[in-house]
Amino acid sequence: MASYFDLKGTTIDSFKIGKGGPNLTRSGSNIIKVNSNQIITEEVEHPGYISNKYYTSTPLTDGFAAVSASTTLNTITYFPFRIPRYFRMVDGSLNVTTAVTSSLFRIGIYTTNSTSFLPDTLVDGIATSSSDLSGGTTGFRTTAWFSALYMYPGWYWLAIASNASISFTGETSYPAYNYFMGSDTLSTTAISYGYRNPSTWVAGSTFNTTAVIDSLTTFATGAPTLFFKAL
Repeated sequence: MASYFDLKGTTIDSFKIGKGGPNLTRSGSNIIKVNSNQIITEEVEHPGYISNKYYTSTPLTDGFAAVSASTTLNTITYFPFRIPRYFRMVDGSLNVTTAVTSSLFRIGIYTTNSTSFLPDTLVDGIATSSSDLSGGTTGFRTTAWFSALYMYPGWYWLAIASNASISFTGETSYPAYNYFMGSDTLSTTAISYGYRNPSTWVAGSTFNTTAVIDSLTTFATGAPTLFFKAL
């Protein structure tokens, strides 16, 4: 028979859920953990994602512009973005602003490592060359590769790889992401929008399950915007 009790008004910081069950523990003023795993809570800063509406990966913009060389041959570039509420994401899009003949690119999404705060594990991404997106003409390139991608609140990284230097619509002049990423120097001019790492482009290859971050450098040109649809 189940038992019920009310913890309201108590000062219990930790208790076990059921016989042999996990420990529910307070951590800080209002964060709860089950064993060592933090319970994810939705943020109030976003009202929620409405089905069939299109959204962007950042609220930080003073007007879209072309982010030069958002991706280049034999590199993978990561850009942080935050999801404040749970929803299902479909139709991820980037807008090509500088076309390159015969160019192709792939996009993926990685989680954020809770210790290093760097790109970590692949959530989903274009898997084969037949699914690669063309950068040969300008305009939106949309993929349904994450047609069943359920996004939980947290920080993620947009990953872009390509066989050429392609520019996409994004943010170039709004205050950079130093607030989120930090800076290597104490400076009023140092700019951080993302990270770039060497990664050989191979036709038909897939994104690594674990992000390649062995030789990261700061990307300071701007941050491409991921456009996506909620379902």
